[in-house]
Amino acid sequence: MSFSTVMIALAIISSGLTAGFFWGWGVSSIPGLAKVSDRTYVDAMQTINRAILNPMFLLVFAGSVVILVLAAIAAFAAGDDRRGWWLTGSAVVYTFGVFGITAGGNVPLNNALDRFDTGRADDAAYATARKSYEGPWNRLHFVRSTLAVVALLFASIAALTSED
Repeated sequence: MSFSTVMIALAIISSGLTAGFFWGWGVSSIPGLAKVSDRTYVDAMQTINRAILNPMFLLVFAGSVVILVLAAIAAFAAGDDRRGWWLTGSAVVYTFGVFGITAGGNVPLNNALDRFDTGRADDAAYATARKSYEGPWNRLHFVRSTLAVVALLFASIAALTSED
């Protein structure tokens, strides 16, 4: 098995894990959290946002950028331009559409919610905190989830594309 083939497999696995995680969150956790009280929602999201900053998540999430780029380079180096371009597309979509949206949109919202002082907040403050967070965060999540699936699709097409 060639290095390029191994990199394509790793690209599919890493981008697939992220796409699956985001899709699963969107179809299970978001609808479930939409039904809880403002206080429960804010407390839960603060806890989840802190817990997700762990080595396993960060390795796959950030590592996918590196793996996709390396997979594209390996394909081009092997003279396989068609696969290289699909992998380049996957890397661009993932880097800007998944990683970029998360870093530039979701993370700042998470950080703002984390600064919300739950110890001094009344019900109105919880409602305000949730309102300023939930809608924007969910919209960004939908976009990054969709683009994560697109990145996975492009990497998968690369695997299914015959060599030049």
